[in-house]
Amino acid sequence: MAERITSAVALALVVLLIAAVPVSRAQDARQGAHLLRDRNIDVSRAGAAQLPRSEGDQALFEGWPLYRTERGQQAFNDAMATLRASDGAAPAPGAFQGCAHLECTPGLPSIGSDGWIPPGRIWVSPTEYVLIVHSPRLHEGQPYRRRDNRQMRYFVFHEFHNSTRNTDPFDTISSHSGSVFVPLYMSKEWADARGRRFVIVVQVAPYDVVSFHATDWGSAGPGMEVAKNMTEELEPLQGLAGIVVATILKTAAPQLEVVNHGGNEGLPMLRQYERWLTARKAHASTPAVVLPFVAARNERMAAAVGRLEDLIVRRGASLLIPIADRGFVPPKTALSASAPLSAPAGLLVVDPEPTLIGPIRPAVRPDPGALPRLVEPIRPAPRPGSDAGG
Repeated sequence: MAERITSAVALALVVLLIAAVPVSRAQDARQGAHLLRDRNIDVSRAGAAQLPRSEGDQALFEGWPLYRTERGQQAFNDAMATLRASDGAAPAPGAFQGCAHLECTPGLPSIGSDGWIPPGRIWVSPTEYVLIVHSPRLHEGQPYRRRDNRQMRYFVFHEFHNSTRNTDPFDTISSHSGSVFVPLYMSKEWADARGRRFVIVVQVAPYDVVSFHATDWGSAGPGMEVAKNMTEELEPLQGLAGIVVATILKTAAPQLEVVNHGGNEGLPMLRQYERWLTARKAHASTPAVVLPFVAARNERMAAAVGRLEDLIVRRGASLLIPIADRGFVPPKTALSASAPLSAPAGLLVVDPEPTLIGPIRPAVRPDPGALPRLVEPIRPAPRPGSDAGG
């Protein structure tokens, strides 16, 4: 009998402990268990913003951004799965052999016979990389119409155009719902959970796909949408990513002329590439340096799981502080009285007490004689006569 009572008490204690687990912890565990590629795919999009105002302006469903179309959602999920599958330690500075920030002729991954750039991370410095993502526009098994090499004449840089000034690449992919517009989309600079900066280049079709863009160049070749409004500055890492993509495409199809689309659209990116190309021609004799590349294997992307805060810092959001690292800052007087030697110097400074710069004196009222006086009595305004006009 005593054993049964002990077992019953133990069981009740276990039930109470399970019930005491915070809901947020259980929710975090559920979020981390979902496959990244499947997040928010088969859900209602009634809560998604129809006209997002900026990057990161998406509704969150179970802690994950909810894009307004399944196509844009899939592209975002593919990017996060690629980020997870290629995660690892950053390369040491010596791995670049003086080629950090592309100050050399870089050796880069080659486009396959299927027209796709290999997915993964192309490091351009010990703290920066270009993330190449595959997010096919067509379903598996559906063929793409690809151009013959003789029809491939230009590679065109674009910039985003919309009334909301929203430059989120996945919202732009959502907007391009018809035939393939361009095969490549570039994001702005992002930061991963380790504080390293990166730019996402999403490839939605083979680079030589028949696409409909840049009619001033006859749509004769690939193009890339760059996350930038025409009034904004080109971000430095975007410039490096544009050079990387243009170099990869030119290696696959040397006849391509790199141009910008109509007027000033894409011109900052083109000028960045041309300046880099001029500098490389001046050092044509130097050997190419193979940049560190971490491939994202299909099996790892298919099995990738995790929470959003374990992957990226959302643009416009503050870096999340782990609970173990959080704390309250005591008043300055308490810090100065009993502060440890390891406390930051800025927290130990106590503001001096304010001092008077002169004796306290009563306020002086203005002299009534100094006030304005009427030069004549107030009289009613005369109304105009009937012969004064209409």
